[in-house]
Amino acid sequence: MTDRKEDARTAFKGDESLPDAITQSPDRRHIRERRAKLGGWRRRVYDYLVVPAEIPSEFNQSLSTLASELATSDESTAAATLAEAQAIFDETSDRIASAERRATTMQGTVAIAASLVVAGAGLFADTSKIPDRAWRTAFEALLAVFVVSLIGTAWRALAVTGRMFEFEQPGPDRIFLRAKKTGVEARTFRAAELLRAAGVASEIGAVKVGLLRSAGWWLRIAVIILTGFVISLVTYVATSHNSNATPTQGHHLHTGSR
Repeated sequence: MTDRKEDARTAFKGDESLPDAITQSPDRRHIRERRAKLGGWRRRVYDYLVVPAEIPSEFNQSLSTLASELATSDESTAAATLAEAQAIFDETSDRIASAERRATTMQGTVAIAASLVVAGAGLFADTSKIPDRAWRTAFEALLAVFVVSLIGTAWRALAVTGRMFEFEQPGPDRIFLRAKKTGVEARTFRAAELLRAAGVASEIGAVKVGLLRSAGWWLRIAVIILTGFVISLVTYVATSHNSNATPTQGHHLHTGSR
């Protein structure tokens, strides 16, 4: 049994056509090169704005090495290994898809809020609607902060769905190579391909989830500002109504005395 397992491991070694170890992040090449040229505070600012991906820390070996480490001569073990690798790959893919769906929902929320901002800006620009300069300035300041928070939300949410990454494909171009192997070797080889792809997808998913959380943070700020805006508007309406009602009542009393 041991000799058969060693033969299985040897079958995956020495093939130079197989992918090497993963030594770069899944970011696009221009992002990696631009980040490498920066240093100090400029890199920290760039990292905050872009949120670069890191080099995958799991299943980053060369394909032949990973396949040889998973090698077995037992049919049931190979089948179980392939099933587990498929589950790991599916979990990372689902995490990415979930983050993108939530980010799309946030983008729709921002679009609706932006239309309200346009209407509100026209209202506060009209001095006849809000003649008090102090109140108008306060409303304009709240509106400006609200717009900034919406921009932050949109920036992060769009990065989740629109940013391009270099995924590791689980070997669709190597299907002919797997077809030439025995049942156990083919399953083990497929498991190695799925695990390498899952390792890269896991890092991409971590970036997307981080961007989504950042978008959620900006959206919470927008909700807080909107709440303050509504409270201020209600306060303004109440105070302006009372101030307008007082001289009117006085006028009626004066008229009645005459």
